[in-house]
Amino acid sequence: MQILIRNGNIVSQNKKREIFYKTDLLIERGKIKKIEKNIRGKFNKIINADSKIILPGLINTHTHLAMTLLRGYADDLSLEDWWFKKIYPIEKKFKRETIYLGSLLGILEMIKSGTTFFVDFYYFEDEVAKAVKEAGLRANLGIGILDFKTFAFKNTQEIFNQAEKLIKENKNELIEFSLAPHMFQTTSIKTYEKAKELTRKYNLILQTHCTETEQEVKYCLKKYQKRPLEILAQKKILDEKTILAHCCHLNKKEIKILAKNKVKVSHCPISNLKLISGIMPLKEMLKKKITIGLGTDSPCSNNSLDLFSEMKICALIHKIASQDPKIASAQEVLDLATIKAAEAVDKEKEIGSLEVGKKADLITLNFNQAHLQPCFNIVSHLVYSAKGSDVETLIVNGKIIMENRKFLTLDEEKIIFEANKQVNKIIKGRKLNR
Repeated sequence: MQILIRNGNIVSQNKKREIFYKTDLLIERGKIKKIEKNIRGKFNKIINADSKIILPGLINTHTHLAMTLLRGYADDLSLEDWWFKKIYPIEKKFKRETIYLGSLLGILEMIKSGTTFFVDFYYFEDEVAKAVKEAGLRANLGIGILDFKTFAFKNTQEIFNQAEKLIKENKNELIEFSLAPHMFQTTSIKTYEKAKELTRKYNLILQTHCTETEQEVKYCLKKYQKRPLEILAQKKILDEKTILAHCCHLNKKEIKILAKNKVKVSHCPISNLKLISGIMPLKEMLKKKITIGLGTDSPCSNNSLDLFSEMKICALIHKIASQDPKIASAQEVLDLATIKAAEAVDKEKEIGSLEVGKKADLITLNFNQAHLQPCFNIVSHLVYSAKGSDVETLIVNGKIIMENRKFLTLDEEKIIFEANKQVNKIIKGRKLNR
């Protein structure tokens, strides 16, 4: 199938960060075939992109998608109180259907706000995979691993068995799995080592939460007499196939460890602010050329999956934190949601920029709106002015998933109804405002 997107302003995110004004983009067999002016021929579909921006699909490098069902359930708490006292107890009531419906609800939001690829971190990831397949998105699904019983498994060995089965049986080209040991307070270093062994066996990513809070650092120092990154490096957990979420409390030695081992980092600024976890040392990490992608974290600690709001907050907090307005420029932050995020998930040769030969994962935005005019600088507007609701069309692997904000693969009304119905089963007596 050939799709022509005509006369758009293409923010390529290629190595030169070129913008091609009033240019056509041709999609054929799931890939970008041409980027030229006035492409001629017969096409199965023509999309008019006049006054529109064409952008690589955004990449969310860290979330817990099914927790969309708990959006607003527990606010204004520290991470420890939020998770141990509120979230973990209610999660015990989750079932397979809960994960599936929560994932579909989150996917609706991601599609409507321009995300084409996401990295998940949760349980029953086969249910998440089912939702992803129905939607047609691209995803890396992290199989959560803890050293105590959860609603999803009785013990650690059971989850390793489930994980290997999922990995072996996966045949979907848009979906990959990863191993996701939870964090130091819930997962032993032996379990980390076992998870890393399995990821090396299948050439997969290992992702984990790391140095998210001061309490985590203190816990690690007390138990191992080393800081989190030091113990992970000592145990050979860290390499280019490792993604660490958060990294709010790094010292200079740990930043050097990240750079030396080519570790990737997922930066979740809004969640870190809301849970007062801390602010990642972005300036120092960029100086060391550490690969960083943006993530939203959980929809009940953010409480959104909109990467446009994440970009703006990211740019603003690092300017004030460093007292330098030049830090986290609009271009640098847009990179974190596109090409740098693609590097973080080892997909930069396939997605993250709009170039001939790459997968056709892209979005269009309507810039002919009051809050986006006048437009002196497209990249500036994408970071500081645009909203997820400005996204009109979303394409993954050459397939149109949403056009003019209408879903083509999912039933939005039905999903919202079923998701709320599921919440009422879990939290009986909890009145929901609709």
